[in-house]
Amino acid sequence: MSLIIFMRHGQAYNNVKRLLVGRNLESHLTELGREQVKQSSELLKTIPIHKIYSSPVIRTVETAEIASATLGLDYELDERLFEIELGKLVGLYYDDVLSAHGDLFAKFYSDNDDENSLLEFEVESFGSVRERIRNLLQEIVGKHVDENILLISHLDPIKAAISLAMNIKPSSVYSVQVPNASINVLKNYQDNLTLCGLNILNMGRFLTEF
Repeated sequence: MSLIIFMRHGQAYNNVKRLLVGRNLESHLTELGREQVKQSSELLKTIPIHKIYSSPVIRTVETAEIASATLGLDYELDERLFEIELGKLVGLYYDDVLSAHGDLFAKFYSDNDDENSLLEFEVESFGSVRERIRNLLQEIVGKHVDENILLISHLDPIKAAISLAMNIKPSSVYSVQVPNASINVLKNYQDNLTLCGLNILNMGRFLTEF
């Protein structure tokens, strides 16, 4: 039995500004974001962590650096943990996109494969995100037997992992919140992954952020 643990990056400046930066525009962690990551990393010190993998995006790399220092482990970059490709939406403000186009992101989570790829905006489909996360999880299960692995990623790849572990449709995770620096835990038992921890945080954050 082992754990595959997803941590979302800490609060970054794009989160504060509600700016869509995707994987290409740099956005660094805020001071609050760094503190969030420190708190979550401290929670992980109660169990052995054997390996850390991170998305190559700067806000996840900065998160990985803090987790790495806290846990005393090096980290490795893996592009399968990348933020989604946002195409023509990069650089736009979230609220401006909603005003101009309605809730495009509900379409992103559509259960219809023909609808959930926002080709007009060159946005990666949720199905594509699920497949790269599925591939990564399968590799980890085979490569890291009886080891606990920390994966540092972004909102939608983590939602993809949740949907895979629970065997639920994309639309079912549309409204699922994944706060910055939250911890989501998959348990691997006999090569079967189940979700056993959702949005684990320092308890004080639940009073101020939800």
